[in-house]
Amino acid sequence: MKILKTDTIGFCFGVERAVKAVYDILENEELRGRKIFTWGELIHNPDIINELSSKGVTSTENIDDINEGDVVVIRSHGVSSSVIDALKAKKAVVFDETCPKVKKIHKIATDSKTLIISGNIEHPEVKGIIGNCKNKFYVVKDIDELKKIVHNIYSEDEQITFVSQTTFSVEMFEEMKKFISQYKNITVENTICHSTEERQQQVRDLAQKVDMFIVVGGKNSSNTKKLFDIASQFCEAYHIESVKELPYYIKYKKIGLSSGASTPVRAVEEVIFNMISEIDNKDVIEQDVDFLEALEESLKTIRNGQRVKGIISAINGTEVQVDLGVKYSGIIPTAEFADDEAPKIGDEIEAFVVKVTDSEGTAQLSKKHLDMVKGLEKINEAYEQKTVLTGKVSEIVKGGLIIAIHGVRVFVPASQATLKKDEDLEPLKNTEVNFRIIEVDEGNGRRKRVIGSIRSVLREKRQAEIESFWNSLEEGKKYDGVVKSLTAFGAFVDIGGVDGLVHISDMTWTRVKNPAELVSVGEKVSVIVKSFDKEKKRISLTMKNPDENPWDILKANYNVDDVVEVSVVKLMPYGAFVNVIPGIDGLVHISQISKERLAKVADALTVGQKVNAKITEIDYEAQKINLSIRAAVEEVAEESAEAEEVAEESAEVEE
Repeated sequence: MKILKTDTIGFCFGVERAVKAVYDILENEELRGRKIFTWGELIHNPDIINELSSKGVTSTENIDDINEGDVVVIRSHGVSSSVIDALKAKKAVVFDETCPKVKKIHKIATDSKTLIISGNIEHPEVKGIIGNCKNKFYVVKDIDELKKIVHNIYSEDEQITFVSQTTFSVEMFEEMKKFISQYKNITVENTICHSTEERQQQVRDLAQKVDMFIVVGGKNSSNTKKLFDIASQFCEAYHIESVKELPYYIKYKKIGLSSGASTPVRAVEEVIFNMISEIDNKDVIEQDVDFLEALEESLKTIRNGQRVKGIISAINGTEVQVDLGVKYSGIIPTAEFADDEAPKIGDEIEAFVVKVTDSEGTAQLSKKHLDMVKGLEKINEAYEQKTVLTGKVSEIVKGGLIIAIHGVRVFVPASQATLKKDEDLEPLKNTEVNFRIIEVDEGNGRRKRVIGSIRSVLREKRQAEIESFWNSLEEGKKYDGVVKSLTAFGAFVDIGGVDGLVHISDMTWTRVKNPAELVSVGEKVSVIVKSFDKEKKRISLTMKNPDENPWDILKANYNVDDVVEVSVVKLMPYGAFVNVIPGIDGLVHISQISKERLAKVADALTVGQKVNAKITEIDYEAQKINLSIRAAVEEVAEESAEAEEVAEESAEVEE
């Protein structure tokens, strides 16, 4: 008799992650003394559930059981967004251990106009997907239900997305996908977990080579039931939850063995050892002894893709030898070690099994591969939590750039690399940049496609800087800015990521016809905030120096009745504007130009002509000044007459 097991047994990635999280919480000193809940049964495995229960972990789906400060772990199946909101409202400490693959479906559900889900409507994963739908959704369990739903809702205007429960039957999904392919506006997202697909295929292959098949796993486990259904198609099959349910198997020559994704490896090992023990209690014939030895040895063997730990036993120029505690000697190329992590004899090391060579008793290992997997785990975590990462730009490639981080190549499209469109990417090469993971996609094969965004981090930083700028903005505050653009009415100046307007009248105290006479684009200028509107995001600036205010100069040096030399700058029907001092023009009314009555101002004055005028009125509040040429002439005449009288009187006295 032979016992053959599938390569993949034990927890899947999502379940192992959730179970580990609960045990880590139990050991967390900061959380000690708090009530710990899982939202629903953590996994479909009674032994694990009972073990956690003995440690004080309670399963619930009643929000009233939760109080402030309680710890709640969301299982890998995920939950609806309303559950998360309710737990946060209760101020619970939430650990969301939803499988990343399930979270991807949640995002699709949120974004979809119409969603069709293949799966069991009573399954907690499907309930969680439904709870994240914002629009119409339908759940189908087989091809017949799918055809009925599509027939009822399909239209060329209807945008439909088709997804699957991660543990759904691969065969049935492929049949559904083939049917949907005839509808051009139905998008198919293959959301079946790769681990599920791999387990199902391994069971399908092995079941055709054995006389009997045993599937170990919880009776409520959807993926375990599907494995049992697949095995049943090819041989006599049994679905057992524990070793206590083992059927009579002695009569079979070849027995296949596998487990569901919620079944720990130890449960499978217990079944195998029990079968060995049963055989030992019988009269075992000679040929069975070889089987027992082979089986015992198989439990110590390793397989391709397995993660193993060992002790470094020797180091030569090109290889690092690792003692794995089994019949195989592990070998890692020294090239896989970075300069700052030189291996040492006696160190424990973890690696992936790349290739097992039975004839040589060696196992080719890869530390680099494991580092990449661990890196992907960190990448997935960063993606889920929207964490900002820091990495080095290693390459500039067609359409974007590559950032190397945690042994993973992250592609950043050109549109996500900079704030401005079509900006040159070459200056970013070999520089450290902050970025965020925006997409992790399995693609068609096993290789993950990881996409990042530098732009999203830059935009957040810029937004924070702008918000800080507006909070610190004050009237009268001085800034050093850069002229961004010119218009006929003024200049827009960047004062820290925000543009303000310097009106042409605020560019200088003197008269100017065009802003280009004073400044050019790109020129650095000093400005002062005149006023601003935070809601409308408008800022009025001035380039005028308060110390050069011509009205202050006028007030300090001139008074009413002073006669000053002025220059004619403009002729109007009602008078002439004259420049008193730089920055101040005053009006000489037509009646104050000459003693004679004038038909036109031009009969007495021309632009550019310099004349004396007497200041007759100054209004500092309205910033207006009136003058009189006529009064200045009359004053000069009076002064001349007085001088002549004084001269005549002096002459008479001398006579």
